[in-house]
Amino acid sequence: MIAAIFLPLGFLTGLFGVNVGGMPGTDNESAFWILTITSLMSGLLLYLIFKLSK
Repeated sequence: MIAAIFLPLGFLTGLFGVNVGGMPGTDNESAFWILTITSLMSGLLLYLIFKLSK
């Protein structure tokens, strides 16, 4: 269950942690906060799904 919560978050941080050209959001100043909020919300959503399904 823990791996199911952190796997998508780990994928996103690994994807955006690579320093290469052409990454989405490099021209947007608020891309970091959008990614952070999206990651937190997806983690919370997965937690709630698992909590409600027991």
